[in-house]
Parts: sequence; C-alpha cells; structure tokens
Amino acid sequence: MIHSLSGGRRGLIRALAAALALALLALAGPAQAADEPRLALVIVNGAYQAFDKLDSTYSDGDKVATALNATGFIDASGTGPVQVRRDLSRAAMLEAVADFRARLAAAGPKAFGTLYFSGHGAALGSYGDVMLLPVDAGRDLTPESATLTRAALTHNLLGSGAKTVLIVLDMCRNVLPAPPPSLTQMIAAETGTEASAVGELAGSKGLRRMVRAPAAAVRPDQGYLVAFSTSADQVAFDDGIFSKVLAEEIRRPQQNIADALKRVSDRVALSSGKNFQKPTFDYGLQGAPPCFISCDRAASDRFYDCANCPWMRAIPAGLTPFGSPLSEPGRGGNESVQADVKIDRPFAIGVYEVTIAEWNACVRDNACTKLGNWAKENPNPLIPATDISYEDAQAFVAWLTVQSGRAYRLPSEQEWEYASRGGAPTAFPWGDDISPSMANYDHTARYHGSETAPYRGYPEAVNSYPPNSFGLNQMQGNVWEWTSGCTDTSCRARIIRGGSFESAPDALRSANRFTVPPGKRRQDAGLRVVRDLEPDEIGGSS
Repeated sequence: MIHSLSGGRRGLIRALAAALALALLALAGPAQAADEPRLALVIVNGAYQAFDKLDSTYSDGDKVATALNATGFIDASGTGPVQVRRDLSRAAMLEAVADFRARLAAAGPKAFGTLYFSGHGAALGSYGDVMLLPVDAGRDLTPESATLTRAALTHNLLGSGAKTVLIVLDMCRNVLPAPPPSLTQMIAAETGTEASAVGELAGSKGLRRMVRAPAAAVRPDQGYLVAFSTSADQVAFDDGIFSKVLAEEIRRPQQNIADALKRVSDRVALSSGKNFQKPTFDYGLQGAPPCFISCDRAASDRFYDCANCPWMRAIPAGLTPFGSPLSEPGRGGNESVQADVKIDRPFAIGVYEVTIAEWNACVRDNACTKLGNWAKENPNPLIPATDISYEDAQAFVAWLTVQSGRAYRLPSEQEWEYASRGGAPTAFPWGDDISPSMANYDHTARYHGSETAPYRGYPEAVNSYPPNSFGLNQMQGNVWEWTSGCTDTSCRARIIRGGSFESAPDALRSANRFTVPPGKRRQDAGLRVVRDLEPDEIGGSS
C-alpha cells in the first residue's frame, strides 16, 4: 500500500507499487511439484508515525494471505497457515526477513518463497530503486534504508538458495531525493555490485534476460521478476483494488506467474474505480515461470519486454509460401502467384492482437489517441484494441519502443504471411476449408461450401481460438491487422491482413491483401506488433 510521501489525500493514497521479484528456475515444472516447499511472509504496515495512516492495508494482507493459503503456502515460520504481520518497525522487519531467509534456506533448493508487503514506499530519485517504509520510518534518508530496498531484498532472498522467490511490494513509487553517496555505497555493498552500476539493478529487462548479482550469490537456474503496482514516479491508492485482483489471480488455474502478473496489470488498469494506476514490471527471468496452481503448457517459450508490452514469441528464419495459387477460391487480383519467399532472420511477433488494456496504457501516457472500443460492452482486458488507423498503429509502436527499450514495429507482409501460414501452402493455416469453430468472421457467409452459423458482429477475446503451428492466436479473423506493406512507392494506401469479425470467410485466407488509406480508422481494425531479435536472443530461434 502506499501513500504520497509528500502528502496527499489522507487515507486514499496508498500502495500499489507491486514490486514482484521472482527467482525463477530454468526448468520450472508446469505445475506445483509435491516436494516443492512453499513459504510466505506477509507484512502490512498502516499505523505510521511520520506518514499518513493507511486504512485498507490490513485487509489487503488478509486477502493475499488467504489466497496463498489456498495454493499450498505455509507461514514463513515454517508451520501453520500464512499469518499477517502488522505494523512492524525497521528492526522487526529486518528480523522477519532474516528469519524468512533462514527458513527458505532450510527448506532446500526446491523451495518457493513469497514476500508480500503492503504499506508506504517510495522511489529513490534518479537511482530508480524503491524502498519499503517501516512504521517508525522518518522522512530523511539514512544509509540504513538500503537494507529495505527492492534490490537489497531480492539479493538477500535469492541468497537463500530457494528455487523461486516472489516479492510483492504493494506501495507507491513517488520520488524521494536521490540517495547520498553513503547510501549508494551501502546499496552497492549490499547487492554486490560496483557503485557506478547500482542503477542497472533497477533497469527494465525482458523475461528472456537477466541482470545478475555476482555468480556466487545465486544458482544458474535462478532469476527474478519485480512488478510494481503502479507506474514509475506515481502513487498508488489505499482502495484495495490491487490486492483484490492479485488474490484472484493467485487462485486462477492454467497460468504461470508471469501470466498472472500481466493479468493483474491489465485488470487493475481497466478497473472501474476513480483512481487510475497501471502496474508495471522490472525483471530478469530465466526459464519457464512456475505456477500458483497449474500451468498452461501452450504458454511456454513466450515472453514480454515490459508490463504494457504484448506477449511475444520468437519465429525462426525459414521459407514460406507467399501469395496464392491461381486456382484458389476467392483469390484477389492484387495477390502474387504463390512462390516460396525466404525470411532471412528470426523475429519476434505478438502472440495475440494488441489488447485494449495495452492500448489504454499508451493513452494514459498521452502517446496514443483514445479510440472507440468494444470493451465498453465487454470489460475483458483481452478484448483487442480496435478503431485503429495505420497512423495510430505507428504511434503505438513508437510508444512501445520507448517503454521497452527495444525497437518495435509493424510486420512486413512477408513476415505476417509467414507467421500466419506456419508453413502451410493452403488457403488457411489449417487447410483449404473453414468453419465457424475455427475463427471469428461473418459466420452467415460461405466459403467453398462451408458451414454457416448466426452472425456475432463483435470481436472476441484475443485467446478465444486455438493457436496456429507457431503458437499465435487469431492470425485469421477477429480484427484486421496492419502491416508495413503499401500499394505503391508513395504508400498512398497501406495493407491490412487477416480479415475480421465482419469479414466474409475468403478474406481470412493467408494470402488475402486489403488496402486502406493510412489515416482511416476502422472499427474492425487492430494490430499485432513485431520486433527484431537481438543477438543474445536468437539462439534456438535461428
């Protein structure tokens, strides 16, 4: 929980900077192993001496503790259900963390530990780390503060040797003054880094990367993920939204922890409350994330670069059929005759179409235009963003590039068709026929004698239909997807692909091309993003 350290609405401003720091193992199983000890430490601080008292923090802790108990965790003491420790001083917090580390170490190398903190917190100026505040904290920074920063806690608990460590910091990220040299030195010493590199520990890293402490501090199969319940330099609110959503997602089956945290981020951002906050992440992670209850095996080998970033999957280089045979029913005059095209380099492409939750994060940063969307009728955060022009799509990928530190873009037509087909030369990725169970289109229309069904007339959640052979969902139907392709050298018209919920089935053919002016918005047009893979990511994708 958090509150603005500079003051603010008493009783409102509060925590949500969910710093979720996970240590995840390279080969974490798809479900909880019977021999995986699970321990949790829950700390909630509300009765502050130098800061506003918090009203909801105690119920926050109760909700999270109850959810953890339901998923097999026991208390940090090593026995019994997870208990909520309330209103701890600095000394008591340090003692609780030290005891927790010792219990994790005793539990062995397969242990899964979770630390949840709800209370006041702040960012340390340009340093970028966040600091947990005990109830006896003063308003002046001291070197002792370094022992309760996110970086120090992550380093400390990873040192227990536990397989998985999840740290949830439900608190603000508004800025305190930059730490003095003495504090910087202590942070460097505590985390085992050079003082000049201290800031790097808080840098945003994708799920396929890690910023490590010294090699002796963690095992090769360990990593971490940190999620913040609110954006950088922002406050969180004492309204219980984050803890409520987090507790629900902890209990949700068929998702790993990374799925759960992204769903928390999207759901909190779309919540109907008057206070907006967008949980974000700072992380380093190796291997498949573990699961609270059970994992979705189809979710392996995908990643995201920031909390607002779409799920991505690496696509290997290779040959793809491009265009359509002259005999293909529905073939358009602007389609090339089918021939093999070589994709020289692997690339990453969105597993799903960009969702309304991801688009709204761009709107909140004043980088994208607020557009009409179907989420008003269906608040599911997985509804695709629509009513998007080519120019709107370009604004989104530019914003995404800034958010992630990686160069996002729209796919070329060759990349899109390669990702759509998955090697299949047929009209659709699954063959030459189509039926209403395969995609979201105008089911009243026929293709080559296909079955029909009642017209739906709206986009569905981006994961509503099974993925193709590359693990990509709804490349066909749901919403049209913008590409970088155009019709002539002056690009007076741009190419969209894939068809939509309003389209006749022949528009969903992998080779189909549809031209639209770059400034035109369509209620059935969205986007799917691409980025080039960096040398350290290519590995098995080439």
